[in-house]
Amino acid sequence: MPLDGSTFRKSPYFGPLCQACKQPILKSERMVRVDFQNDPSGSKGLSGNYHLICSKPYASLARVINLNAWGR
Repeated sequence: MPLDGSTFRKSPYFGPLCQACKQPILKSERMVRVDFQNDPSGSKGLSGNYHLICSKPYASLARVINLNAWGR
């Protein structure tokens, strides 16, 4: 049995993991989806679901990165 916690994530009581704190987002907690233009699939660990409290600094950063004025 793997000890990385993956067996516990399959429980129906847990939702998706928060990208910031890596804790499950329970159904009773508010969730925010933050999308980064440079990581649309979430493979770099930026785009994804966040707890409402955890999302605030990442949402601000995403707004700046998604402007992308220097990359055009």
